[in-house]
Amino acid sequence: MENILEQISKVKRDKLGSEIPIVIFRALRHFTSIYAEDILGEKGANIIFQNAGKSLGKELGKILYDPDLDKFLSNVSKYVEDEKIGVINISEFTDEKIVIQLDECITCAGMESIGKRICFFEVGLVQGIIEHYLDKKLTAFESKCNANGEEVCEVTVLLNQ
Repeated sequence: MENILEQISKVKRDKLGSEIPIVIFRALRHFTSIYAEDILGEKGANIIFQNAGKSLGKELGKILYDPDLDKFLSNVSKYVEDEKIGVINISEFTDEKIVIQLDECITCAGMESIGKRICFFEVGLVQGIIEHYLDKKLTAFESKCNANGEEVCEVTVLLNQ
């Protein structure tokens, strides 16, 4: 995975640059999800997206790591905002769980409600980052989603299993 992050970070687009409109990202993301659902079913596609996000999250956890938890969370928050993935707010942090809200979610902020939660990649991303920091497997799920008519995307990670 590390080689993949290194490889995709290299961009040579002298005229067009490295930025793309969010609608293009969303088209790639949503059509890929629809295609995966057609082949694997909804549950299978969701698992694939969450596991892919988790793999990336673990790699990002290595890059953003700091032994001080507050500094680590600050690094993660800054990265997510700098890369325009969204704006992180930790709404709950106990011994049992951490609840992270992702405002302005890259995948679905501003979409009209489609009546379901769709940010499985983001769930995996958060899960992988936290699993790397804690060095243990965790369970994570999307507890709110803009695409489901909720005001924010929210990932709940269960810490004690």
